[in-house]
Amino acid sequence: MDETAVASVMGVAQVFDLHAVKAFAPDKRVRRMLFKTDQLWSEIACYEPGQSTVMHQHPKEEEAIFVLEGTATMSIDGREVALPAGSIVHFPNKVLHDVRNLGTERCVIMFLKVNPKVLKEGRDG
Repeated sequence: MDETAVASVMGVAQVFDLHAVKAFAPDKRVRRMLFKTDQLWSEIACYEPGQSTVMHQHPKEEEAIFVLEGTATMSIDGREVALPAGSIVHFPNKVLHDVRNLGTERCVIMFLKVNPKVLKEGRDG
């Protein structure tokens, strides 16, 4: 069910209609890759009520999560945070976090991360 979204091309820019990209499934959250370049990537994740992402961390990448619809409840480094639509949260690498939709409405988030290959190249160079 996870797939790459289709973008409109406007010169050198890609434009995504996030309303057209979102998709939901009854059994698990749905992730769709918006783009992945040599430097940056972004995905959209759609949660029905009760769905979640397991607690995890990113050893190399910082992450920024935008809440587009609903409310995302997150545990970030042991601290519980409820983020309503219109919020953005940024946290550094190696921070344990999850995303849960504890509400009664759907939740849609978009996240941005630096491609770990860039981070590795920066350390090696």
